[in-house]
Amino acid sequence: MLSLHRGQAGNAGYLRDSEVIPVNSRTISFLVIPQRPAFVASTLLALAALLLVSCGGGASGTGEVGPDQSPDLLVQSADTPMDGEITTDGLSDSEETLTGDPGPRIPGEWEPQAATWMQWPTAWEASLRPDFGRIIAMVQLYQPVHLLVLDGSLEQDARQHIGSAGGDPDKVVYHQLAYDNSWMRDNGPVYAIQDGELVVLDWGFDAWGGNFGNDIPYAADDSIPNKLAGFLGQPVLDFGDYVLERGNLEANGAGTVVLGWDCQADRNPGWDETATNELLAERLGATQVVWIRGHDPLDLTTGHIDGIVRFVDETTVAVARSLIPGDPNAVLMEDAAQVLAQAGFQVVRIDAPGLVPYKGEQLPAIYMNWLVGNGFVAAMAFGKSDWDAAARATFEGLFPGRKVHMIETLELWYNGGGIHCVTNDQPAMPPSLP
Repeated sequence: MLSLHRGQAGNAGYLRDSEVIPVNSRTISFLVIPQRPAFVASTLLALAALLLVSCGGGASGTGEVGPDQSPDLLVQSADTPMDGEITTDGLSDSEETLTGDPGPRIPGEWEPQAATWMQWPTAWEASLRPDFGRIIAMVQLYQPVHLLVLDGSLEQDARQHIGSAGGDPDKVVYHQLAYDNSWMRDNGPVYAIQDGELVVLDWGFDAWGGNFGNDIPYAADDSIPNKLAGFLGQPVLDFGDYVLERGNLEANGAGTVVLGWDCQADRNPGWDETATNELLAERLGATQVVWIRGHDPLDLTTGHIDGIVRFVDETTVAVARSLIPGDPNAVLMEDAAQVLAQAGFQVVRIDAPGLVPYKGEQLPAIYMNWLVGNGFVAAMAFGKSDWDAAARATFEGLFPGRKVHMIETLELWYNGGGIHCVTNDQPAMPPSLP
């Protein structure tokens, strides 16, 4: 829900109301709880027109793997793609009873992973390349990295930056594919486990609802999940009739999902709450939906969830806490903590201690955009030793058994996102049952 957008916090009016929606006995009921919008910085023109994307995930748990001991990339025989279509006809705003077989399970991001996928920045995003190189150099110590490049020239550029960051470019798997942007969290696959196998959920992607301009290309980005499913030999569920960016989806791996309502309503006009809840129950296997309503009008993602709320494990969720004087969005964070506590989760707080100067702007030091993988946590550093040390200690407590790496990616943050925003984690294949 947080979308950093260069500079100082927007001082927009608040839009109220959030909901925790438990699904019991396959019946959706509603509990309304007040909520307010996310922290967002001032509007970026030109470059940030496509870059303002905020993405999410993370947790502790089992399956830690040390450097160079990552699971093998999973490949299985492909099945015929299944139709995931659902209609909104006949659904009202009142309680709805769900029918049909139980849906899929969205793994928690702390579960074992097969690989991390990224899309190398193209020419207009070239300033992000050093940050990408540092991220890849770190992640490849623990698990395979697959990198999409447009052509051989971009591959050579990626190799140079990865090597300059101390990584091994020969240990990256390169794929020459067409794509439009470098924010793969949002246009890349959502993975699920269904009927004992890993499947790709191919949701619609429309370049953030056209909020950065109707001339922003996205057709190639929208095709990526299906293409990756073909490469991996995985079944794909075509959900292209509904837009869902993974940056607006937090899942605890046990049936609860948290999303920003304004984002979903913006992308999918005509879908009321009842229809959306039923869709999420069927397509994501959601047994509890926590809606966060409201967003800062300067946030052109319309309120991605992962900037303030991140699952740590099945029962624990981290919520940002602003210590920045005068931050109008501090109330949002407090309300979010209350909402999630009332939803039955243990809530831990991660402080945003202040602002850091960068390129003439003041960027909020918010540590929520981390990436978790096999044996590691990659978290953003802001060049303030005491703040970064405190954040490291927090992550070490939340993710015991994982090595915490603090990576300075201020150019990425300046342009609208963080480490999690530009990565897409591929879960490991579930073990075969006897």
